[in-house]
Amino acid sequence: MDEPMGLDELFDDSFQSGTVQEIRRSRMHKSMMQVARAAERASHLVMNIVEQNEGRMQLDEHNHLLIVGNLGIYRVDLGSFMTKFANPFDYNSFDVVEVHPKNGLVKEPKTACVQVQPQKDMPAYDLFAGYILGLLNDEVTWLQESLSPLRRTLFQIYGLARSPLTPSLGQHFADSINGSFDFKQDTFTFSGTNGWKWRLHFGQPLAKGFKIEYQKPRQTWWNLLFDDHERDSTGHYAISGFFETVEHLAKCPHLLRDVNDWSTDPILLRKVASDYPPVAKILAERLTKEDYDPSKIYTFYDELLEEEHQGVVRELDELVLQRAYA
Repeated sequence: MDEPMGLDELFDDSFQSGTVQEIRRSRMHKSMMQVARAAERASHLVMNIVEQNEGRMQLDEHNHLLIVGNLGIYRVDLGSFMTKFANPFDYNSFDVVEVHPKNGLVKEPKTACVQVQPQKDMPAYDLFAGYILGLLNDEVTWLQESLSPLRRTLFQIYGLARSPLTPSLGQHFADSINGSFDFKQDTFTFSGTNGWKWRLHFGQPLAKGFKIEYQKPRQTWWNLLFDDHERDSTGHYAISGFFETVEHLAKCPHLLRDVNDWSTDPILLRKVASDYPPVAKILAERLTKEDYDPSKIYTFYDELLEEEHQGVVRELDELVLQRAYA
């Protein structure tokens, strides 16, 4: 038997007649219809975006949406998206999108898992609208932190040579770290902390990584840090790629005052410390402890340093102590 209704339920927004359960079912249906209508409105938004950008958004015969961005061409599987929207419990993320170079589609494209940050109560098609607009305006969005998979994929396609990435990449680094590319010399120069400057050489055909140099305040010459950073370092993730290396070094040498051998490359740390007393003095305290042993230094991947790297660390430790107590 249905229970009688209280006054708070009787006068909830508007008068409703019926039993308690009938009114509650009505409210549930109303909520579902509100969601459905919001999805319908959002679907019209998606259609308007595609129609208004017909020159850069077109459908192929395989139900893929091709989006011509400023940096690349993207091929989105609409069928996969529709399946997820129809049954959100089936999968909780977007599929990867094909990423093709700007000059045309290729047989074996790169892929990227591009994520859009959803807002509370955002209809699925609003999310999709943000997704395709982000790809359409890739020159603006690709450097956002949340789109690092797209950034890595575009970088795999173009590298550091002049490309559609160059204008936005150059502007981004010019604004953030006073960075500048010199494509005649194949170098990228940018500011660190404490008046330091860093320079990466990326046009080395026989090297796996970058040649890295630094310049201290009032110096007119450059000091060599690594001739080939992939060969000469321990392979730490902080300097594993171009973006990672630039972001890490832009915070140095100040960052190195507060790090350990697990959070930065041990060889990089000691090379900088051997030429920079503020870091050398802090590091010397650790090197002179009774339990310090280079053979017990772990990399970021929880593996002990290779014997070759242990030997390099021992030699650099001596230079650090000399600098600290000079």
